[in-house]
Amino acid sequence: FNISVGITDNFMEAVKNDEDWDLRFIDVTDPRYKGFYGTIDEAEKEGIPILVHETIKAKGLFEKIVKQAHHNGEPGILFVDKANKANPVPHLYSLEATNPCGEQWLGPYENCCLGSVNLAQHSNSDGTVNWQMLEESTKLATRFLDNVVEMNAYVPAVPELKQSAHNTRRIGLGVMGLGDLLYNNQIRYGSEEAQEFAGQVIEFVRFKSMEESVKLAKERGAFPQIEGSIYDPKNILWSPPEPIFPYEIEFNRPAINWESITTGIQEHGIRNSAQTTIAPTGTIGTVAECEGYGCEPVFALAYTRNVNQDGKEIKLSYLSPLFSKAIDETDLSDSDKKVIINKITETGSCQNISELPESIRNAFVVSSEISAQEHVMMQAAMQAFIDNSLSKTINFPSDATEEEVSEAYKLAWEMNCKGLTVYLAGSREKEVLEVKSKKKIKELKEIPHIWNESKKPRPRMLNGFTFNTDTPVGKAFITINENGGKQPFEIFLTTAKAGSEIAAVSEALGRLMSYTLRLSSPIAPRNRLQEIYRQFKGIGGSRPYGYGPNRVSSLPDGVAKVIGEYIEATRESFATNASTENIQPAITQQTPVTDNASVERPKQFGDICPECGNASVINEEGCRKCYDCGYSEC
Repeated sequence: FNISVGITDNFMEAVKNDEDWDLRFIDVTDPRYKGFYGTIDEAEKEGIPILVHETIKAKGLFEKIVKQAHHNGEPGILFVDKANKANPVPHLYSLEATNPCGEQWLGPYENCCLGSVNLAQHSNSDGTVNWQMLEESTKLATRFLDNVVEMNAYVPAVPELKQSAHNTRRIGLGVMGLGDLLYNNQIRYGSEEAQEFAGQVIEFVRFKSMEESVKLAKERGAFPQIEGSIYDPKNILWSPPEPIFPYEIEFNRPAINWESITTGIQEHGIRNSAQTTIAPTGTIGTVAECEGYGCEPVFALAYTRNVNQDGKEIKLSYLSPLFSKAIDETDLSDSDKKVIINKITETGSCQNISELPESIRNAFVVSSEISAQEHVMMQAAMQAFIDNSLSKTINFPSDATEEEVSEAYKLAWEMNCKGLTVYLAGSREKEVLEVKSKKKIKELKEIPHIWNESKKPRPRMLNGFTFNTDTPVGKAFITINENGGKQPFEIFLTTAKAGSEIAAVSEALGRLMSYTLRLSSPIAPRNRLQEIYRQFKGIGGSRPYGYGPNRVSSLPDGVAKVIGEYIEATRESFATNASTENIQPAITQQTPVTDNASVERPKQFGDICPECGNASVINEEGCRKCYDCGYSEC
């Protein structure tokens, strides 16, 4: 699941300055609220009253968000004001939310029209970027996504879907395989060089996508709601994006002229109100054989992928092809290569393998080896050229602190990112990708495998004890059989005649008690039986039987008394694990001592009456009669 919480600039300023924060809500009882749609700020502008529910410390609330994110990766955060500053159509709506992965900010009824260029397939033979091929792919993908907006089969029952899509013609062209491209160029993900490299690549994609969108506007017309938007040719509010730091490295990228985009918009408008988004691409990245999904670093050089296929859990082993290729190109011996591969398979990392050349160790870093600051700076470098947003996760090691998560969130806000997700290794029970060594540690921390079998199999012969006792529903026969270690294994409970309701209830009680005793569990069966005794003891019914210490309140209470006698009678033999052959438990049923005035009259024991609930229904002369309330079935 994906959960995100929207955070404003004002809130983050209050966190930074340790200020109070009002928890404010729109007064929904006000007549002006009826028919209103919008944010709390828009409601305030409309004059709708705003109620303060409580005033708290902003830092305290922020720390709760951080604590939960540290616990299991949820919630992510969305910086709402950052998104609205880049909202291309502020005259239509304010941005309030995204799709589940956080990369696509959307207005009412809008949809995600996403596509990704596979950067792993845009390298020259020497690993450098093939800029001409990337330009061709970007322009083709932009045109393709615009066609999707037109040809999509929108749900006819909700006409707003088609109308909203056509009004703004949002598309989200992104990338996948950035990690692969960095490997090919021998650049360490997260380094300053990588930040500039990613910025230059994404800027190139954004420029070429906008260039094609202007061309589409000339051919097909601008998006219908362009008037009043930031791209309004009569009043352009859009300004060309800039890198977070001036470029210093030459990657042989063709020259970019943002002035031409401004001029093109003034002449023709632009076809798509938003052009770029970077999605997670987990599934399509796998299909396209990318090592790095979306804009993320490679998770590990070797790992196990957990796949559910037709209800069956399948584990697929993976080893990085690019790393294997890099090793093959070294002068290492075959035996050294084999040792290295075995180490990589175990840990997923090459950083501690001294036999490897330093250049390989430097380039082939994986997600957990990149600092939180490097993760955020990579995101910021790309976000500068993404007009929607991008899905980015900081993969923290399992020993990361809440303070480190907090600092990552704060840095992302300061660097104008629009959202961020964090994840601590091992913080969820099931993970799609797992490194073998971490998987072993996780298994060692878990309770021993006690749930592999639903219940213990029954041997052909068991020793046991059979008791008889009087209960409000008649005489009951209770058999407790034992298995190894003198532990109780199963219980049979028989009352009344077969086919009656009481017999059915008795059988059900016996089956449930037996199943409880036979379950695979770290709790000893004898302790489980003691808990059954505690739960059953004292359960009352409408017709108790007997007096004083021999009073039996109900059938379950009678069963509890027998269980108690069994536990007491076998206590010594259980403790010494001795043979039970000579044990003579004192379990004879005692007859209550009463005077003539209190002698209990003989009772008719039968089936349960549907009227009064007593066990007094007897079959007589072809009829069923209740001797307590007179109910009959003839």
